Amino acid sequence: MSPDERKPSGGVTLPQRRAKGAAEAPLVPAGQAESREKKRREPEYIRIKTSPDRILMTLVLALVCIGSIMVFSASYPYAIAQNLDSYYYVRRQIIFVALGLLGMTFAMRVPYDKYKKFAPLVYGVAAVLLVVVLFIGKSEGEAKRWISIGGVFTIQPSEIMKIGLVLMLARYVGKYAEYMAKGSGLKLRFLYGTLYPAFIIFPACALVLLEKHLSGTVILFALGVIVLYIGGTSVPLTGLTYGAVCIAGAAAYILKNPYALKRLTTFTDENANKLAEKWQTTQGLYAIGSGGLFGLGLGQSRQKFSYVSQPQNDFIFTIWCEETGFIGAVAVIALFAALLFRGFTVARRAPDVFSSLTVYGIMSHITLQAILNIGVVTDTIPNTGISLPFFSYGGSSLIMLMVEMGIVLSVSRHSRQQKL
Repeated sequence: MSPDERKPSGGVTLPQRRAKGAAEAPLVPAGQAESREKKRREPEYIRIKTSPDRILMTLVLALVCIGSIMVFSASYPYAIAQNLDSYYYVRRQIIFVALGLLGMTFAMRVPYDKYKKFAPLVYGVAAVLLVVVLFIGKSEGEAKRWISIGGVFTIQPSEIMKIGLVLMLARYVGKYAEYMAKGSGLKLRFLYGTLYPAFIIFPACALVLLEKHLSGTVILFALGVIVLYIGGTSVPLTGLTYGAVCIAGAAAYILKNPYALKRLTTFTDENANKLAEKWQTTQGLYAIGSGGLFGLGLGQSRQKFSYVSQPQNDFIFTIWCEETGFIGAVAVIALFAALLFRGFTVARRAPDVFSSLTVYGIMSHITLQAILNIGVVTDTIPNTGISLPFFSYGGSSLIMLMVEMGIVLSVSRHSRQQKL
C-alpha cells in the first residue's frame, strides 16, 4: 500500500481518497458483522475519467481575454512614447497567450499522477535557473530577475519555482501525511510537519530573495505555509518556527537593502512627496478615483498617457478601474473569486492527497498574487513589483499561470464520481 493510501493514526486535514476503484467497506468487529449485513449498505463510488472542468476553463479564458484587451488599451500610449508601434505590446501579449494556451492544453492532457514524478525535476530546474540569473540575469531597477533569450524574450525563474514548490510540497505531504497528523506525537509532527519541509521552502525563498525580489519571496513563503497548513501541519509549531526565521530574514534584508526600508517608510509617511517617492501610487489612485461608478469608457483612460508609468504592467488594474469604473472593478474581483471557488471545488473532489494539495496550492498562488497586486495599487500595502494574474503584460508569468491552470484542469478530469 502506498503512503498516499495509508490512513493516518490521528486524522489528516485532507481526506485520504483513492484515485481508482470503489471505496472500501469499513472494518467492523466480528460480532457486529451479522447485524451490519441486515442494514442497508451505503452506496459505493468509482471515479470516472471525464472532460476537464468547463466552468473553470471558461473563467480562465474570460480573464485572459479581458486582460489582453486591457494590455492593448493601457499600453499603446506608452508604446508610442517609446517610439514603438502602438500594437507592439499587445502583439507580443497575443503570442504569449498562444504559447500559454498550448502549455495549458498540454498540461491538461498529462495524467495528474505524472506530476508527482516530475515534481523534483521542476523544482530542480527552477533552482538552477535561479542560481544562473544571479550571474547572467537582466536587471531592472534594484531587481535582477530575468534571463534574456536571444534578446527577444525573457524568462523569470521565480515563476517556475512557484509551481515547483507547490508540486514538491504536495508530493512530500502525500508521502508523510501520517507523520504530520495529530496522533503521531509532538516529535514526529515537528520533524515531518515543520523541520523537513523547511529544506524545501527556505532554499527556494533564499534564492528568490537574492534576486532582490521581495514580493516573489513573500508569495513563495506564503504558498509553502498554506500547503503545509492544508496538509495537516501543527499550526503552533510551524507558525512559531517559521515566524522567527521570517522575522530574522526580513530584518537582515531590510538592513542590507536601504531601498526596501525606504519603501516601508514612504508607505507609512503621510507627508511623503507625492511627486517623487509616491508618484506611481498617487497616479494610480487618481486613475481609480477618476473611474467613478461606470468608468470613462474602454480606451478612454487619461492616466495612461505618461502619468502611470508602464501602465500595462503592475498597475494595469488602475487603468481598468478608470475605464470601467467601480462596476468593472467588482466584476474582475468577482471573476477571481469565482475562479478560486471553482478551483477549491476541484481540490475537494481530487482523487488523492497529492492532486488535492497541488490544486489548493495553485489556486492559492493565483488568489494571493491578485490580492497583493490590488493591495499595492490601492495603497493598502507598500509598493512592490507584483503582477496581476492573467492581466499584466509579460511572457513567463502568463505562460506559467496557464500551465498551472492546465494542471488543475488535468486533476478535474478525475474528480467526478459515479455510484456503482
